Amino acid sequence: MKKINKQREAENRNEHEADLTQPQESHMTKDLGVKPIGHLLLKFSIPAVIAMIVNAIYNIVDRIFVGKYVGENALAGLTITFPVMMLIFAFAGLIGAGGAALMSIRFGEKDIRGVSHVLGNMITMGTIITGITLFTIFMNLTQILTFFGATPEIIEPASEYMKIILAGFIFQMFAFSLNGAVRTEGRPILSMSSMMISAVTNIILDYIFIAIFKWGVQGAAYATIIGQFVGFLMLSSFYLRGKSSLRLRLKDLIPDRKVVISILSIGFASFVTTLGTSVSMTFVNRGLSTYGGVAAITSMGAINSLFTLFIMPIMGLQQGMQPIIGYNHGAKLHKRVYETLRKVLFVAIGFSTIVFLALELFPAVFISMFLDPSSDTINVAAQGLRIFIIMLPLLGINLIGVAFFQSIARGTLSIILGILRQFIILIPAVLILPQFIGLNGVWAATPIADGIAILITAIILVFNYRREMKDGIHENDNIIPEVL
Repeated sequence: MKKINKQREAENRNEHEADLTQPQESHMTKDLGVKPIGHLLLKFSIPAVIAMIVNAIYNIVDRIFVGKYVGENALAGLTITFPVMMLIFAFAGLIGAGGAALMSIRFGEKDIRGVSHVLGNMITMGTIITGITLFTIFMNLTQILTFFGATPEIIEPASEYMKIILAGFIFQMFAFSLNGAVRTEGRPILSMSSMMISAVTNIILDYIFIAIFKWGVQGAAYATIIGQFVGFLMLSSFYLRGKSSLRLRLKDLIPDRKVVISILSIGFASFVTTLGTSVSMTFVNRGLSTYGGVAAITSMGAINSLFTLFIMPIMGLQQGMQPIIGYNHGAKLHKRVYETLRKVLFVAIGFSTIVFLALELFPAVFISMFLDPSSDTINVAAQGLRIFIIMLPLLGINLIGVAFFQSIARGTLSIILGILRQFIILIPAVLILPQFIGLNGVWAATPIADGIAILITAIILVFNYRREMKDGIHENDNIIPEVL
């Protein structure tokens, strides 16, 4: 009998020791399934919102310094680079958003080893895809900028800016992916801190390089990539110093077909949405050039910067809700999933309504941040801004809806909702409306596309919720690979 007991004790000890060698779920990720949703949203969303606002500010500061110190043609040049930047960001989102959502689901399933495997695959995929994308764009940069609407007056500043940005964009790709990873591990403050330090570095260097050294658009580009590099160093040190609950092995970096397909499937919605922004902005820029000239393109630079700044808090809410929804979906705590969705939508609509009122009442005040108040262009921009943001109060329904279905690995719905706004509706509107109402038609195309996409997203969200409440919450059926 004693022999049997000793044998059992030895077996239990061996099992315990074996468990210690495996990656352990941290208490931070466990909180996602038990803490009150309001508390979790504050914990995850506030750092993400702050980080996204700061991130938007440093992009805006680029344009403020360029517009004030270099000139309107230079600002128009940066505006033309926006579709190219969105094209690159599309690939970053493909890996970063897809990988982060899959990591959250694996955490919810208590598959900690699987989380490490996903992270390793993200790193490898990001390296390969970024290298191919940047090389292709660099070798065809002039043709690409011309295709996106660059005119002879603005092709030079646009090219100067993009060549430097491309050289350092690998750091932005890794920073984007690692930001999602550390948030998934329950470290939203680290994610926020890295973005804030990156942004502050960029802003300080913008002033030094543009205002003092007079480096023009090249100074803006150098400031941007140095800031991105600083953020990348901060995030990578978290893993290199062993602070993470994950343990990467060499074999985690070897692409796993199933993991790769899952990341691409889940991230495809983000990819399509961002790619749609790039493609649609090409048509918008061409319409602006045709019906309003360089002044209209410059105006769009200011409008886009403001729109980006005030949409960033909603993007922060997206990021904050993603680990909460992903974890609880993986853990099959579906009531918590929908409670999170309702609260995020309420905050998004309330915030964007306040912003809408401020921009509609004082458009010239905001536009003058980028343009000389005495310039004729400011009147064009103020008129365009008022039309462009008409659907802003409800835009969060579409943006949050896309992120929600992505977070629960329902990629088919995410893709449909993502392409509605940017591909299916906006591009035809940009092509048709200006023929009847000129430049105002270019401005109006965006809110019309937003309105239709918002309505369809709301219907799908309500239908999906009622169906699941009626039939019983079902386990996620892995339908995404079918769309690939």
